[in-house]
This record gives sequence, C-alpha cells and structure tokens, in this order.
Amino acid sequence: MQIETRSLKLEDYDELVEVMKLAYPKMSEYVWSKKSIAKLTEIFPQGQICIIVDGKLAAVALSIVVNYEDFGDDHTYSDITGNYTFNTHSATGNVLYGIEVFVDPQFRELRLGRRLYDARKELCELLNLKSIVLGGRIPNYHTYSDELSARDYIRKVRDKEIYDPVLSFQLSNNFLPIKVLKKYLPEDESSKENAVLLQWNNIYYSKKPNTMQDSIIRLGLVQWQMRQ
Repeated sequence: MQIETRSLKLEDYDELVEVMKLAYPKMSEYVWSKKSIAKLTEIFPQGQICIIVDGKLAAVALSIVVNYEDFGDDHTYSDITGNYTFNTHSATGNVLYGIEVFVDPQFRELRLGRRLYDARKELCELLNLKSIVLGGRIPNYHTYSDELSARDYIRKVRDKEIYDPVLSFQLSNNFLPIKVLKKYLPEDESSKENAVLLQWNNIYYSKKPNTMQDSIIRLGLVQWQMRQ
C-alpha cells in the first residue's frame, strides 16, 4: 500500500466531493464548492493538505492563517472564514486556523487523521505561527443533549466517560479545549450547533520583532540624547 501526503490541487476536486459525502453522509448537501477550493489553493496552497492511498484521494485538511486578535475566542465559522470568502486569510497572521478535516471511512484504520494533524503541526512550526486553533464538532452530542449541557458533555469526553469520534481524537492529539462556541456552525445538527474551541501551541514559536515600534524607540532615544 502506497500512502502519500501532498498539497491539495484543484484537479482533486471531483474526488474531494465524493470523499466528503462519504465522510459526512448526514451533511452531504454542504459539500465544498469548486470556487472555494480554487480560492484556498490559490491564496494558501501549503495549507490545503491531502493524503493519497494507492492513487486514490483518501483524506483532506483545509486551513487558513489569521490574525487571531481580530476575532478572539468568541467567533463563528462564518466569522473566521469571512462568510466563506476566506478574505480573513493573512500572510502575516499568527495562527493556523483549521477549517476542515475529513477522511474516507474505508481508510480510517490507517490513522490518516493523525497524519493530517501531524502535517498541520509541521506547517505551523515551519511558518513560525503561534498555534493551531479550530472549532471542533461534537457529533455525538445530540444523543446526550437532553440530559447533558455541552459543557458537561465535553468534560465527560475529556474524562473518557463518553466517546466522541471528533473530540476524543482531537484531545488525543494534544489539543486543549478553550471554550464552547455556540451557534458555531448552524447546519451541524448532530452537534446541536455547538463546537469546542481547541488549541495546540507551537513551543518553537518565536515572536517576530515589531520593527516599527523598535524604530520609534530608537528615534526617541536619539532625540533624547540630542536634547541632552
């Protein structure tokens, strides 16, 4: 079996649609448009990652880079993507924001999701970004929503009292839950429109110097010395 991780291409679109429908059978009408994939692969090609198994598209991860301070921890999926325009992507941003991951069910035993997350972490380190942030679905929550709040559900998943296919996976990949996001993705009925804001910190991140501020300080110092 040959497994290859590479950048997603627009030519992969037809296969992407097929895999997404298999991965999200209850949300099959919400597949990515070709226009959106074209935009993402144009503005941030290295952030769009796929895995090919024996020549077949098997898994996909989509990302953008944002200035996270512009959004903060209280946002929706529409907010972070600029209402799906991806105009929020910034080449000078400080956070890699994960906007999609899906895996063809027939290949899940190959742990392709972990490969995608590892590729994202490597990209985050390579680009010297502060962290990876994402709004994670909790697709099993609908079966517990009558008896548990989203907060209690997340706590039980974290304590391994309940298994959630998405959240349990993300926690096992060292993502930390930050807060519950209400009305994050309205079409996500399984999660009751909730998501968990999750973060993975890049320990190798080095804060970029603020050259403008440094110039102002140096100028002020020169002026002070001249007055002296």
